[in-house]
Amino acid sequence: MVTLQEVEKQLTAIGANNRFWGRAEIIELQHILVPGEQIQASLNGRYQGGFATFVATDQRLLLVDKKLFYLTVEDMRYDMIAEVDFGAQLMSGSIRVCTPTKTLSFTTFKPGPLRQVASYIQQRVMQVRHQYQPQQAYQPEVTVEETTAPAPQPATAEPTPTEALNGMYAAMLGTQAISGADTPTASVEPALPAPQRRNPYMNPPLMMRRRIGRFGSIGTPNAS
Repeated sequence: MVTLQEVEKQLTAIGANNRFWGRAEIIELQHILVPGEQIQASLNGRYQGGFATFVATDQRLLLVDKKLFYLTVEDMRYDMIAEVDFGAQLMSGSIRVCTPTKTLSFTTFKPGPLRQVASYIQQRVMQVRHQYQPQQAYQPEVTVEETTAPAPQPATAEPTPTEALNGMYAAMLGTQAISGADTPTASVEPALPAPQRRNPYMNPPLMMRRRIGRFGSIGTPNAS
């Protein structure tokens, strides 16, 4: 529990220790504040219910209205505030603090200090929101160990169309196919087919035309 002397000491430090107006609300603050909570601003003014004291601490906003037979305390945390509106005229200033569930309007005859309170509330709201934002997931570095890659195996050379044709000739004629891989030369050159050899089974098809005579005789065939 906070004592009245501590409350007055904090108010004196910020220059807001009222001896007459709002004295009942200041006395009531000793029952509302928690140990370690620091008062940042305190203003007297009016709200929807009448005269009250508007207090901004480092943890929340307080509106205290202490009358003879009743007490009203509005408690608004900074993480609940969704909107802060400020307006000033010649001799007065007003602030409107909105949350998802309620709206608090307060007017005072000190527009300058009230503007500073509005700026402080906005800063605290932004700080609290940054604290609650999820931090980026930590991704540890993955060290890739260098491993010796296996030596590439020599690929088996596929026979070229010329070598395949030579092998077909050799199988049909009973001779050995001419291949550059069989020779002990350093460079492998594709073998050319021998022009002297000709496979009789590989001849193109022969088309023959026969002319039928007038009286049904078969004439001499013409090959083309």
